Amino acid sequence: MAYTVVFFDLETTGLDTERCDIIQLAAVCGTRVFNAYTVPRCHITEEASRITGFSRENGRLLLHRVPVHTVPLRQALTSFVEFLSSFCGPVYLAAHNANRFDAPVLNRMLKEFSLVKQFERAVSYYLDTFLLAKRMFCNLYSYSLKYMASRFLGKTYDAHNALEDARVLQELFEVWQPGWNAVRYSLV
Repeated sequence: MAYTVVFFDLETTGLDTERCDIIQLAAVCGTRVFNAYTVPRCHITEEASRITGFSRENGRLLLHRVPVHTVPLRQALTSFVEFLSSFCGPVYLAAHNANRFDAPVLNRMLKEFSLVKQFERAVSYYLDTFLLAKRMFCNLYSYSLKYMASRFLGKTYDAHNALEDARVLQELFEVWQPGWNAVRYSLV
């Protein structure tokens, strides 16, 4: 079955899917890249700041204490939907732990900005690569991206940077070469 997989990741202000805000939204498909930073509308938790390196100061977003170029959240989401709309379908939007984190957060934000219909025209399904990895590889020590990059790609990388996470996820998918049965049972 022919389909397009776009790999994406979010960095957020925390882990509460009902309240966190998006700080970074990134996606890759082949050589095409989307990456946007937004100034969060709520406090970044200490744990999220420690893990991602993001902080907020005087209305600016900092990454490891260096200001980054940001766009309003609505613009980031609209541009992301436009990016997704540029691919031929069906489009599967893949994230590691999409079912429990990335999809609920993104869906909540799309709903808030009335972008759900446009998104649904562009994307057929979410693909959860965490579920895919558990289906394909039983009894691994860990299913974290960092561990799997080491295990399957033999490398370390800048984990918890949405763009780098999306790139590693794409590389893992290419190495894994999952069959349709594995993919279809990981759609959410």
